[in-house]
Amino acid sequence: MADAEAHTRTTLDQQIPRQRATSEPPTPFADQWLMQVLTAMGCRRSGRKWQCPAHAHTEAHSTSLVIGRRDDDRGAWLHCHAGCSVTAVLRALGLRPSHLQRPPRVSPPRYVQLKALRREWPQLKHPGGHPGAGGYRHEAWHPYGPDHAKQRLRRPDGSKAIRWESRNRRGEWVPGLLGAREADLPLYRQDEVGMAAAAGETVVLCESESSCDALHGVYATTWAGGAGSPPLEKLARALKGVDVVVVPDHDDAGLACLDRLLGALPTAKVLLGRPGEDARDLYVRVGPDRFTELLAAAADAEGSRQAD
Repeated sequence: MADAEAHTRTTLDQQIPRQRATSEPPTPFADQWLMQVLTAMGCRRSGRKWQCPAHAHTEAHSTSLVIGRRDDDRGAWLHCHAGCSVTAVLRALGLRPSHLQRPPRVSPPRYVQLKALRREWPQLKHPGGHPGAGGYRHEAWHPYGPDHAKQRLRRPDGSKAIRWESRNRRGEWVPGLLGAREADLPLYRQDEVGMAAAAGETVVLCESESSCDALHGVYATTWAGGAGSPPLEKLARALKGVDVVVVPDHDDAGLACLDRLLGALPTAKVLLGRPGEDARDLYVRVGPDRFTELLAAAADAEGSRQAD
């Protein structure tokens, strides 16, 4: 009888899990654990997005890291809209991919202390979570193909800012480039370049989307980056066999960019406005008809440069 009671008691003891003796609180869901780690690191947050530990080390920048819980509740996911890989973000936190499902069994503050992850973070460009909080107002959207668009914003004092949005796999427009680089994007209004080539028309190459949009009745294109990063190989491929007239910004950066463009497009001609002018300024100053005349003269000129 005693043996039977002992056996029953042993069986019940095996079925009841014993509470582990520990002073640590229970480990939260992986997404909560990650966000608590970022908080303990001193990371700033704006809306749903955090400063990214993989790249947000110096200078003012926008928040870009989003953390969420998987639909099946079996872990967390994260995405940096500035293009950092999941591996890079986890490495910056001292974590492995498996930790997205099973985070370390230590409280986030203690983990940050053990890994010495606490540090000073740079300021945010738009602390309120949206450029509008910094006084910026929408000016225009510039589509780059069907899946990316650049928004141009401007303050009353004339200073400007840009932000990108992209279409995700579900067809939703979300902030950022979703891992793409500006250099990977097509030219602005690239479909019109093909139309111009087929019709034997001249294509104007300028530095900004706003200049392209201002040149009514003219085929015009540009690239996603600024004067400091023209994608020369892409431009050479896309504009091969096309009559191109470059209308640069007439400043030091624009003229330096012009020299690089002419190296990649040796048959291109140049129409140069007055100092300080860009293509839009030139177009507004001389008017549509005169601009068309200047463009035709530049395209037919023997030398590469034509000034107005």
